[in-house]
Amino acid sequence: MSSSPSPTQDMPSSAMTPAPGTLDAAHERLRELGARVTQPRLGILACLMESHEPLTHQAVIDRMPADGEAIDRVTVYRVLDWLVEQGLAQKRAGHDRVFRFSLVEHEAARAQVHRQHSHFHCNRCDRTFCLDGVSAPAQAAPKVPSGFAVEHVELTVNGVCAECGARTHGRQG
Repeated sequence: MSSSPSPTQDMPSSAMTPAPGTLDAAHERLRELGARVTQPRLGILACLMESHEPLTHQAVIDRMPADGEAIDRVTVYRVLDWLVEQGLAQKRAGHDRVFRFSLVEHEAARAQVHRQHSHFHCNRCDRTFCLDGVSAPAQAAPKVPSGFAVEHVELTVNGVCAECGARTHGRQG
């Protein structure tokens, strides 16, 4: 587990134009899949590649370049789900039950074990942190009826993050 997990809360952001290198990398990733390279796929993948935190559908829409081709809301939903199906992105429900999407950044991250890593949600500041190297225990998956297949188990630990804990202790002392 890393000593300081990175927060995954959405942060307000205005429309951004991806760096040329990011667009090239997104184009290459789509080509490696043998997938059709469309402007929506390219723009949304580049958006995830440049983000340092998981993004909601709305955050992706807000970050799409204003000077580019307009991408409707339904297309954003479909492309994000397609990126998850292709193994380029991961999707998880936040504490607020809103789905957030993040880039699967490296080959090891494409393994089922990594995709099912755990999270820590702070009840005070409402941020969510990835707990790298901490996977959901095998017993977290409930026994399912014959013929059913578990594909994903999420484990979110709720509590108080170090920053909020330090603020609380600082006020008491």
